[in-house]
Amino acid sequence: MIKRIFISVLFVSLFLTFNNAFAQSNDYRVRKCFQYERDSCPNSGNIYYKYNSESRSALFLKGQTSRFPLSIYNGRDYRISICWDFNLGNRLEFKIIDADTDNVLYDNSTDEFASEFEFTVAQSRDVYIQIKVPGTNELIKNQEAEDLIFVRKDQEMGCVGVLVEHMITPSKGF
Repeated sequence: MIKRIFISVLFVSLFLTFNNAFAQSNDYRVRKCFQYERDSCPNSGNIYYKYNSESRSALFLKGQTSRFPLSIYNGRDYRISICWDFNLGNRLEFKIIDADTDNVLYDNSTDEFASEFEFTVAQSRDVYIQIKVPGTNELIKNQEAEDLIFVRKDQEMGCVGVLVEHMITPSKGF
């Protein structure tokens, strides 16, 4: 009886091992862009900063621009870090845009393309974080072309992560 149970467990574990080894995936590590911001973006060294659940990760094409909403609150400090796959280039553009007025509140292209930005919020508001990957790709260039059948992921696509951290603003003065 024990021998039969052992053989059954061995068979199931071998099946699962081979099944996982040959399963299809977009990444050899299995989860490519899922929680990329947690795995790849540098965390603050400040122990008071906490992970903000509005952090995001996505697959981007060269030349693509995308944005997502973020609510920021008075009395909090925020730290935004961006990170990306090396095949997207050596810099990304990111902006913080007021959701009501479309005014640009921060633009990293005027800050030497910094990949981190910390700020204190004086007035609660909704903003957008806009990410732009410089460059072009065959898909964007040939959107109308019917002869384009694929885009190489290893050259034209990559993960982008936006890590948002927050903490209560420390008191100022003595």
